Parts: sequence; C-alpha cells; structure tokens
Amino acid sequence: MEKITLFLEQNLVPLLKPALNWFHLWIDQLPPPVWRFSICAYLVLGTIWAVFLSKDYVLLGSPDQARWRDLRLWIPVLLVPYLLIYLFI
Repeated sequence: MEKITLFLEQNLVPLLKPALNWFHLWIDQLPPPVWRFSICAYLVLGTIWAVFLSKDYVLLGSPDQARWRDLRLWIPVLLVPYLLIYLFI
C-alpha cells in the first residue's frame, strides 16, 4: 500500500494539483456542512436521474429482462453507504 501511495503522490498529484487548485481555494472558504450537503445533493440528484431512465435503455445488451439486472434498482441501494459516510463521518 505504501508503494501505491508513493507512486500516486509522485505521478498523479503533480498532474492534478494545478487543474484543481482553483477549486480547493474556493471550497476551503466554505464551512464543512456546505461540502457535505453539496456532495449528498449531487449523489441524490444522480440517483433520481438514474431511476427515471428508460427500462429499455438500462437493460440494453442484457441477455434477459430479469429484475435483478435492472440497474435502476441497484443504484439507490448502493447510494446509501455513500450518504451515510458523508453525513456521519
């Protein structure tokens, strides 16, 4: 794990830092509840958008129309842990 962290710090950080520096300067001025609300709103809006997608589009390329393959049902389930993380940690 240490090697991966070192690799990312040496290679990825120098590439991303200049591109995201303006965002960090802007967001650091806001209080943490604003960050949390923004992230949660982004996740919830994305989930709502995904739930209203057409069933034909979601199951495109699927071998059958089984209910467990419908990603519109999985997205809200997978969203819950992320919301709990951002709200309570």
